[in-house]
Amino acid sequence: MRDIRIEQAHGFDFATARAQAKKWLSEAESQFGLKADYIEGETADTASISKAGVDAKATLTADKIVFEASLGFFAKPLKSAISSGIGEGLQKYFVSAA
Repeated sequence: MRDIRIEQAHGFDFATARAQAKKWLSEAESQFGLKADYIEGETADTASISKAGVDAKATLTADKIVFEASLGFFAKPLKSAISSGIGEGLQKYFVSAA
């Protein structure tokens, strides 16, 4: 079971949503020091995201992006801060950018 699940709808075409996802991940890599591997697909893209104590995945489709994460023992106390940071990033790149 995932500790965090955030779903954000977007109104972009898939190519624009893909570009926004890559910008979001790039900022997150810089800001939080995480590692993300992005894989493009025909109907959905996935990003495997990792950092000590966090194992996460983001899935981008034509209408939404879904972020899911499992937190290790030491990361669990930071669940609220992590959720808030991810939510703000998704809002920034998938809502206000529209």
